[in-house]
Amino acid sequence: MKLINLKVEYFGPFESEEINFRSLNNKLFLISGRTGSGKTMIFDAIVYALYGSASTAGRDEESLRSQFAPIDKQAEVKLTFDVRGKEYTVERTLKYHKPGNKSATPPKAVLYDGEGNILAGKLNEVRDAVEEIVKLNRAQFRKILILPQGEFKELLVSSSTDKQEILRTLFQTGRFLNFELNLKDKLKEQSAEAAKLDMRINECVKHIHTDDIDITKQEEFPNYNIALEYADGVIFSYKKKLESLAEEGKKFKSELDQKQETLLKKEKHNEQIVKLNELIKSKETLQSQAESIDVWRSEIADFESVSSIKYELLRHQELKTAGREIKDSLAAETKKETHLSEKLNNSAAQLEETEKNIPDMNKRQQQYYKRESFLSSSYETLDDEIASLTAESEQKEAELKKLSAYIEDIKKKLGKLTATHKKASELQEQHSELRSKSRQLENEVQEAHSDRKLIDERTQIKRNIEENNGDISRLKKDLSVFNTRLADYDEETVQTLNHLINHLELGEACPVCEQTVLELPESGGFSKEDRRELNTLTEKITDYEEINQKHVMRIDVIDEILKDKEQKDADMLEVQLKSAEEETEKTASMLAETNSELEQKEQLNNELARENENMHALMMRSQEVKNALNQLTAKLQEFKEVTGYKDFSAFKTYMNKEGEDIKEFQENLNQLKETVNDLTKQRDLTAQKVKSLEADADKTALSEAKFNSKIEKFMTQHGYADTETLHRIINDESIDEKKEKVKTFDDENLSLNKSLEELKKTLESTEKVSTEEDIKAINEAEKSLESAREYYAAVNERKNQNINSKEYLAELISTFNASYEEFSQLNELVEAVQGKKGQKVSLERYVLTYYLERILELANVRLTAMTNHRYKLQRSMKKVNRYSGLDIEVFDYYNNQARNINSLSGGETFQASLVLALALNETLQQESGGITLDTMLIDEGFGTLDHETLEVAISTLIDLQTTGKTIGIISHVEELKERMEHILYVKPDNERSTTKIVTL
Repeated sequence: MKLINLKVEYFGPFESEEINFRSLNNKLFLISGRTGSGKTMIFDAIVYALYGSASTAGRDEESLRSQFAPIDKQAEVKLTFDVRGKEYTVERTLKYHKPGNKSATPPKAVLYDGEGNILAGKLNEVRDAVEEIVKLNRAQFRKILILPQGEFKELLVSSSTDKQEILRTLFQTGRFLNFELNLKDKLKEQSAEAAKLDMRINECVKHIHTDDIDITKQEEFPNYNIALEYADGVIFSYKKKLESLAEEGKKFKSELDQKQETLLKKEKHNEQIVKLNELIKSKETLQSQAESIDVWRSEIADFESVSSIKYELLRHQELKTAGREIKDSLAAETKKETHLSEKLNNSAAQLEETEKNIPDMNKRQQQYYKRESFLSSSYETLDDEIASLTAESEQKEAELKKLSAYIEDIKKKLGKLTATHKKASELQEQHSELRSKSRQLENEVQEAHSDRKLIDERTQIKRNIEENNGDISRLKKDLSVFNTRLADYDEETVQTLNHLINHLELGEACPVCEQTVLELPESGGFSKEDRRELNTLTEKITDYEEINQKHVMRIDVIDEILKDKEQKDADMLEVQLKSAEEETEKTASMLAETNSELEQKEQLNNELARENENMHALMMRSQEVKNALNQLTAKLQEFKEVTGYKDFSAFKTYMNKEGEDIKEFQENLNQLKETVNDLTKQRDLTAQKVKSLEADADKTALSEAKFNSKIEKFMTQHGYADTETLHRIINDESIDEKKEKVKTFDDENLSLNKSLEELKKTLESTEKVSTEEDIKAINEAEKSLESAREYYAAVNERKNQNINSKEYLAELISTFNASYEEFSQLNELVEAVQGKKGQKVSLERYVLTYYLERILELANVRLTAMTNHRYKLQRSMKKVNRYSGLDIEVFDYYNNQARNINSLSGGETFQASLVLALALNETLQQESGGITLDTMLIDEGFGTLDHETLEVAISTLIDLQTTGKTIGIISHVEELKERMEHILYVKPDNERSTTKIVTL
């Protein structure tokens, strides 16, 4: 993750401030400012923008709002950041209580992608989306990317239990604890399930039936296998019982079948008697319809006879009707023909009179078409266009004269300017060389002063070493005199005893006998005063030696810095620098003058080019106007010659009147011709219709007489008086229905006669027989059979229930055995995960130990370099309780023993905390491939370091920065300002603060 831009309003001491981090990315920078200016508030704004809370512990949301914020303004923070090449922007407004309101104004949050699309718009959604993008929650972010003031060394000095919480949050090892708890819950579930299975097995045994067999019911068994054998025996007895019941049921069924067969024969005889009576009755009903049927038979015979001349009757009637229609049409068409002949004669006379005027009208039409082209709108505005173009031509001539004078003036000004680009390039090159020379001299002056300081420092250190060596010699003489006073021991033995006694500690093992020291001994005649004096001498000598050792290390650092460097005179270099700066300033002034003159020259050339273009355009337009004027004048002259008119409006009026007369004559002529043609066609068509109708009338009369002769002959032969009777018979619509009824009557009569004959042949007697005794006997037999079947079904059901119970019992026993095996394995796994076996370490603690070892391994690479191979961090192996194992201690190579982490000085603690934080950052990134940790922000701690350690710490951060990380630190150490090239200043002004990024 990289910071891009931070904008805050009424946030802490910032009223409206924006910090662009782009210039600080992939760099080491310092955040500098007075105490209380708001440096840490920048970290708070970053964390609040991402997660909705401050980076500093104990700082609530409402305290982040500026005290000077207006009551109608909300505090806002907007952060743009980059993760894996994609930009995101998050905006938040802070919650605050507006005076007069009972409830607080709620906070708001919105997350955008790089294109401005909203990804989330609610507080929880924004928080979840940020955690998904950054791959860190707030607690992880504060431990890895931002190290707040007062919490920097928390991981180093915290207890094993506290480290567990820290590392669990960072490495998400809570899943291993959840795994352990889930296993325990599953073990409880398995145990409860086993108890349930046992209870269900006992209940299943109780449900085995023995009511219908000779076996005593049993509910308790020494083991589950015997229970299964008991169930098999019960089922076998039930099967035998069912076999005997099945034989008994067969007997009952045979008796019932015999009785039902007898009853069936009697019922069939009675049904045939009933059917015989019904047929006789139907025969009587059918005979009552015979008279009506005979009448219908006669009508049907008449219809069949008249049907032989049906065609002649229908055709005669059609011809009679058609003859009347033809006579009517013939009279109408004859009248129409006479009328059309009269109209045709009148129209032909009018046409002949109109055609006499055609030659005169043709001459007028030719003259009209010749002049028609001059009616165009372009001839109507000729006078106005000629006047306009004449005025424009005179105007363009005046503008040409004025523009020519202005161009000549520009050329004169250009002639006075003498600067060239060649001269400017030479001055620019000379100025660049002088600036480069000045910067080089400035660096050399700074380096000379720095080297001088280092040489003076080395001289002073050597002087201090000589003084310390004198003090050490004096102290060793005093120690030698003191040792010679001890009784019965030579000097070497006394020194050995004193060394051993000084290194004994109560409660620890003696390095010689390995026994626990319960009391510090006094040997060789030591008194308490002697011991104090001896300890004082030894401590002073050790202190002087340690100081000298540091002095020697500093001299080595200075010699390494000054190695292969040429010593230069700083005063002489300063004189050269001043001369170079003066020459640079002079060249810069000349360059500015030349560039100014070149700029004027370029402006005049551009102006000249523009005016030349304007001149050319003006000349072109003037010529176009003259050409257009000549064309319009010629066009006007042609109009006057051809039309004979000078005024366009008079010409237009004449042409419109002439055109209307020609059009009216032509339309009248065409209309008369069309009328004569139409009337001629209508008259000829009507004449043809008259002839056709006369022929149709003759043909129809002849056919009608022919058919009439045939009909009269039929009437004479069959005794019919008139044709109306024939038409009434042939048009009888009910004849089909009468035919169907006659046919139905004949079919039913034939069928009844046949059924009666067949039924009489099958009957032995015509009397019914009684069936009451038979039905009573059958009912008793059915009850006996049903009772036997019900008992069989009940016994069979109990047998099936026993089979199901036995199968279910076997399934339960099998499940219980498998569950018990799984329970045993799970119980063993739970004990292993809880740390009750082997090394007595839980699964989560084992994983956390692995991560801590990785972190310490990476941290020691830097710590040994920063402490000149004196210290390394290691995990304490002391077993105090089951929650220990994550404590950190420091191993001191100078004393060849481990020390408590709290025994480090303030500067040493900062060194260890810094390398531990860096190692934690790297480890988390290695272990979590989706996390990109490109930024680290550190608040305070550098003030506890001496000059040499500060150099090493800064070098470490620079090395880390060169890998592509952005590192920001907050510190009041003035020396850091001299070392840092990039500084973010926070400047307070009363209760408000502003920021400024300075790059040296």
